[in-house]
Amino acid sequence: MIPSEIKATLASLGARPNKKLGQHFLIDEATLDAVVAAGDVHTGDMVLEIGSGLGVLTQRLLDAGAQVHAIEQDRLFIPYLEKRFTGRSLIVTHGDASVIHWHDVVGSGPWKLIANLPYSITSLALRKALYTPKPADRVAVLVQKEVAERAIAKTGKTSLLSLMVALASSSARVTRRVPAGAFFPPPKVESAVLEIQTLSSPDRVARWGMDPEKIMEIARRGFAHPRKFLSSNLGIDPAVLSGLGLNPKARAENLSPEQWAELGKVMVR
Repeated sequence: MIPSEIKATLASLGARPNKKLGQHFLIDEATLDAVVAAGDVHTGDMVLEIGSGLGVLTQRLLDAGAQVHAIEQDRLFIPYLEKRFTGRSLIVTHGDASVIHWHDVVGSGPWKLIANLPYSITSLALRKALYTPKPADRVAVLVQKEVAERAIAKTGKTSLLSLMVALASSSARVTRRVPAGAFFPPPKVESAVLEIQTLSSPDRVARWGMDPEKIMEIARRGFAHPRKFLSSNLGIDPAVLSGLGLNPKARAENLSPEQWAELGKVMVR
């Protein structure tokens, strides 16, 4: 859809871009291609899409053979989507994706999260996709560029977000940087396509030697006051860090995912 088509469609629905819901409609064909490619979509794939809007990405997913379960918070769009895709493999659920239990939508089989995410729920959406009883097999989302880069940050720049992603995935990367002009209306920031290939729950335990959720529980305490030393945040003797070959004055961001896992093993003994 081009901007004039979006304006006309919104007018016919009595709607306008909703800033509160973070509505920025994707109008760039190359970016749409990049999102679908990052999702590695095949016929029969079950895809969860958050915020279908006017169905631009939905169309591409359906054309690629996916069965799409969409969660859409804007009630005005639901009749439009159901009419536009009558007879196609699309189920639309009205509601707030940050509140809905996704497993009630996707069921117990394999699934992927592929979406142009509202910026305000990015971290929560990634957590809901990666840390559920049945995690997504793959995540391909269009998010704020700064957040995407933080999600794949390496040692020395670790954040709760990057640790959360690293512990749950075999790989995570930015596949495309997207300018503001790729959307209507354009946001005030640049975006990026974030691709995450996930690990199954058993594979995570095998890789890290413990449940990553337990590591994250410790990490949340460690990052509680980022400027303080890690030992202070965790209430442990700095010698514990020294015993792991770490700087006793290290801060939470200084530890790699591997080092967080080793620290986790010590603290849950």
